[in-house]
Amino acid sequence: MSPPPPADPESSKDLLQTLKEGGFTASLIGVAGMVARLLLSDGKTSFGGAVRHVLAAGIVAYLVDQGLQEQSMARGLKVACVGISGATATEIVEFVIKWAKAKGSAEVAKISPKGKANGRRKK
Repeated sequence: MSPPPPADPESSKDLLQTLKEGGFTASLIGVAGMVARLLLSDGKTSFGGAVRHVLAAGIVAYLVDQGLQEQSMARGLKVACVGISGATATEIVEFVIKWAKAKGSAEVAKISPKGKANGRRKK
């Protein structure tokens, strides 16, 4: 029987270090940005709405952090970008949804036969 292979130092990282490298800190910064925005806003937001906004902020901040991983810029600037993206997550998500719908509609219009719009024939 052969001895077990040597342990890979990368696989023996603790959970906290893995979460830090995986964007967990970025998500927390984004969540903090949205919480600050909700606390400073004059409008009334339900508890469910606030939870949705905070979760969206964490997701958007994580994605922005992943996009900025390979960019060479000051750490403080990256943190600022992540925080701002978290605070404006609702607008970012709305923009992406509108953009995707517009792109989808344009592609459907390209392949739809003329005279048909939304599955209906013109009379």
